[in-house]
Amino acid sequence: MSSNSALSQSRICGAWVEVLPALVGANGRHDGPLSSAIKALGISLIARGPSGRAPVHEAIAAHSSALKAVGRLIPHANDDPNKYDEISAAIMCLFLSEKFFPTSSSAATVHARGIEELIQLRPPQFYASGTPHKLFVGFRPILILHAFDTRTSTFLGAPEWKTEPFGGVVQDPLQTLLSEACAIPAILEMLDRCSDKNGLVARQAVTQFVEAINRLDRWHKSVNMTVGDFTPLPEISAAGINFEFPNITVANSLSHYWAFWIICAIQIKQLTAQHPDISENCPLIDGERRENEVVTRKVLQFSSSILASTSFLMREDMELYGTASAFFPLHIARSALEMFGGNDEAIGEELRKNAEIIYQRGYEDVLLHTSTTLLS
Repeated sequence: MSSNSALSQSRICGAWVEVLPALVGANGRHDGPLSSAIKALGISLIARGPSGRAPVHEAIAAHSSALKAVGRLIPHANDDPNKYDEISAAIMCLFLSEKFFPTSSSAATVHARGIEELIQLRPPQFYASGTPHKLFVGFRPILILHAFDTRTSTFLGAPEWKTEPFGGVVQDPLQTLLSEACAIPAILEMLDRCSDKNGLVARQAVTQFVEAINRLDRWHKSVNMTVGDFTPLPEISAAGINFEFPNITVANSLSHYWAFWIICAIQIKQLTAQHPDISENCPLIDGERRENEVVTRKVLQFSSSILASTSFLMREDMELYGTASAFFPLHIARSALEMFGGNDEAIGEELRKNAEIIYQRGYEDVLLHTSTTLLS
């Protein structure tokens, strides 16, 4: 696999963005549904947040126009491969447009469901090469993170969807991490759907969360052994500690590893606190009891590491790739630090300095959406 292909796999908004120009050119139209959806995404990016540089009404109008154009194209999804690829990319543009600039509380979920249904119209091996593969590896991280956000299971957790689309390539570290993490939303969904008067579901969930942490830690050990230079480089300044990374692959992979680990550990701590009758012989977290202070310290350490990654991920040369990568881990890290260290002066200062970095990069809207159901 080429280095460019590997780099595309490692970005939250990666390979699929890179095929957009070719898809627009393939149909010979620069005013079609895909172009309209790309325009809607672009305007949403500059309209977002309190300091948005495009009028709100313009972003809403662009999204509405794109939605109608894509809707007219959907009945032709099976007509030819080019239309299928174009529709997939257009819906993803609309989905991301909603994530960056929400027009309703449910629109992003509707778009995500549409992409998932469209992907499943073809068997997993269809996505093993060519443009479909590039679209798939680009869509996959976004859809799995959406499954986390909505606490719902995803078809991408099925064994065939974790292996067959990658039959002809070597998965990069972020993609292998997602293969280990994509079962976690199903545990959250189980907790939300099941009445648990006697604690049996909680016990089952604790076991599954611990197994997930073990898989995440095995992934971390494996990439450290097989991938050279997979370590953040701390830089200390008056503004605090900031991490530099060898490349975007390492930054994305580690920041999401830390976030997934935090989610599982906090869920375990909360479930065992709510159900003290869960026996003491339940699996340990990283060799420690769930309530042990060592586990809390590791949650705080990983949260601080994510905050220290903000400057790198939001660097101007990272463009959309870095910013999209930062949203999910930042929400988890800031929520965890507020939950476990809200009264600690040093942690409060750490959160304040991190907020300053986010403001300086022009992404203050990140701070408006820091609450998450993943830690409750």
